[in-house]
Amino acid sequence: MRAQLFVLLVVVSSVQALTPYHGKLIHSGWGAIVDHGLTGDTYAVNENTIQIIGFSYDGNPPGGVFLLGTDKKYSAVTGAATRDPTATIIANPDGNFQALGRYDNENITLRLPPGQVLTDYTYISVWCRNFTVYFGGFDIPEGFVSPKPQNLGPLTHRAHAVYSGDVTIIDDKTISILNLRYDGQGPDAFFYVGVTDSVTTQVAPYGKIPDENGDSGVISGYAGKNITITLPDNLSFTQLKWFSLYCILFTQNFGEVFIPENLNVPPALDVAAASTTAGATTTTMAAPVMNCEPLSNKLQISWGVEDNSIAFELAGIIDRETDYMAFGLSGSDSTFQMRNADVVVGYWKSGETAKAVDYYITSYAQCAPNGGACPDTSVSNGGANDVTNIEGQFSEGVLRIKYKRSLTTGDSRDKEYKISGPGQHIVWAIGPLNSNDETAKHYPSAGRISIAKTIQFGRDMVNNCPELAVKTTVAPIPDFKPHHLYGTEDLTVFTLEIGQAGSTQGYLALTGIQSWGIAWYVNGILIPELHLKRGVSYTFRVGGGTDSNNGARYHPLYFTNDIKGGFLQTQGSTETIYEGTVDGVSQQYATGGYCEWKLTEAAVQATLSGKVYQTFEEFKQDMYLDCDNSSHYTDFIFTPDSSTPDLIYYQCYTHKSLGWKVHVYDELPTESPSSTTQAGSSASGIDSTSKQSRFKGSSAHSINQSKLAKYVIFLIAIVSITLF
Repeated sequence: MRAQLFVLLVVVSSVQALTPYHGKLIHSGWGAIVDHGLTGDTYAVNENTIQIIGFSYDGNPPGGVFLLGTDKKYSAVTGAATRDPTATIIANPDGNFQALGRYDNENITLRLPPGQVLTDYTYISVWCRNFTVYFGGFDIPEGFVSPKPQNLGPLTHRAHAVYSGDVTIIDDKTISILNLRYDGQGPDAFFYVGVTDSVTTQVAPYGKIPDENGDSGVISGYAGKNITITLPDNLSFTQLKWFSLYCILFTQNFGEVFIPENLNVPPALDVAAASTTAGATTTTMAAPVMNCEPLSNKLQISWGVEDNSIAFELAGIIDRETDYMAFGLSGSDSTFQMRNADVVVGYWKSGETAKAVDYYITSYAQCAPNGGACPDTSVSNGGANDVTNIEGQFSEGVLRIKYKRSLTTGDSRDKEYKISGPGQHIVWAIGPLNSNDETAKHYPSAGRISIAKTIQFGRDMVNNCPELAVKTTVAPIPDFKPHHLYGTEDLTVFTLEIGQAGSTQGYLALTGIQSWGIAWYVNGILIPELHLKRGVSYTFRVGGGTDSNNGARYHPLYFTNDIKGGFLQTQGSTETIYEGTVDGVSQQYATGGYCEWKLTEAAVQATLSGKVYQTFEEFKQDMYLDCDNSSHYTDFIFTPDSSTPDLIYYQCYTHKSLGWKVHVYDELPTESPSSTTQAGSSASGIDSTSKQSRFKGSSAHSINQSKLAKYVIFLIAIVSITLF
């Protein structure tokens, strides 16, 4: 009991409130001598952005500015009566060079001049240009390393075809995964984070996190997709030790990356603020956006006028990783016209944040030096990006991007948003981004017909938009029919490999039990019911893996009276094991080189696009058998006798719910159910006798007893701690 209490205390003590992460601390306070109420702690957000937490300054006398030295130490200039000639004045939190006003314990963000980084400077100070005196300052530590995204490498491949390209922590709440692959067959799989030294089940607030769409349900498959995941508000990657794909129901890790200690990445909220253009330092819009018009059933525009500017929210049902959405003023004052249109293109930059880019379309063509659908800042347009205050959110399949611009910018490539007079003609589009993160031709159904064709932007507030929701209607999925294999006295060989469980229409439909996502295939068939005769010796050629250090590919076959099996997980006292032999030696279980029935890449793509298999036979046609080269199958000889019950189960010794029923008779029935095959025949069109040639080796390989013994000792130790 004391040991049990100790474990509980350890778990609870690890669940702590999240300490706000502001970046990497440069200096706390403003030095030994400060004037005018100067306070605050200064952090690096990234190499060209800093923020000051709890900044106070009385604003009197006027003339205070932020002055950064490029050569000298602060101690060398603090007593001087003149300005350090090597120092640079940087823009204030409002993005201009006016004197600082009064601040009272506020958080502010500062951007360095274009092309400059923090290591170009030696000190940070507040200096009065009216009286040429320093109010406070400090040195930037030598060798200071600013926060930046951290590449963790690919996910470790452990199970369910999990692979990826680079996994990168972009900021303390955002992680990017390139080329993610996962077969989608885990029954209770989630993106999962933890604070333990190894990947294991966690206590809230750690554990499962929403997927790239903000959804909290079981994740589906991925076929080489780039995704970006954002942590909930109460978590930060700076407090975590690993990120994984994890099956909660079966406590299985499908693949992970470990997070280094003292993670030095940008803080999420501050990066969002710093990514805006000059003059934009807030992370929330100044006024609510209440007007709304639907542009199509997938796109809506909301807006509100604020003095001489206009704030927008563009919301669309798009693929966040590949698509853009665009809205703006038509190139014609009398009709819908893309040519000469002034639009803003919004998208989610993979691994970063929301983007909103000012575009001017000179022709209906790809952007080139001679024009096309190009950003205002392109060579062909020669303008400026006048979009500011950019925010983004992706939830339940809907991307929302907020942005702001002046009604009249003075840029020749920008049209005026009018708040009086008749409505203005608008344009919009949804389409794919090209490799340069610029617009490609919009999708055929997008941009041509708009529910709203003109908008009067100065009208009284009216919301005409229905709720944007992703359609989730799914066609009925048929259950696979059960199969039966009969072992006669002349046909006594069964070949067992691992394969896809077939989701809800496969293992779950056949057994009523949730599987791990894989299952036994017998003679190429998903969990057929076996029919055996007492007194006949049957050969079970086992290909479930031999590496006990890799649980995802280690599935010893055994016979049991437990409907779910997995003896090693429970050490069930009521369970009976029916032994067989390997090379004439009695064994409770047997292992052999690993073989797995996998879906082809084309089939994975098809299922991700909504393909539904009508039968197991159709499902099987899209599979291939993938075997490692560790060893042969193992021949596990099982002879049911008079002590064998009429119903037992073939299962996995280390995991639950991989196999199904074995019916045992004194005489095999003469009438067989439908979908019946004899033991040695090839029901699936696979010649079971030829598969051994896939393995390299000269002899059958029985279970590695020493490795399994260590595994058993480890589990017994865990059970002992719990009991005592």
